[in-house]
Amino acid sequence: ADYPIMRHMMNLESVRTYEGTDEVHALVVGRALTGEEAFR
Repeated sequence: ADYPIMRHMMNLESVRTYEGTDEVHALVVGRALTGEEAFR
């Protein structure tokens, strides 16, 4: 990106997307351990 603010925004988006993976992983592990669906 040509502008510093856009570069930082793009970096923040990648962090947010990456963090979402942890949440999905926690839901999948929770389902495996308890047998209960946390999402549908």
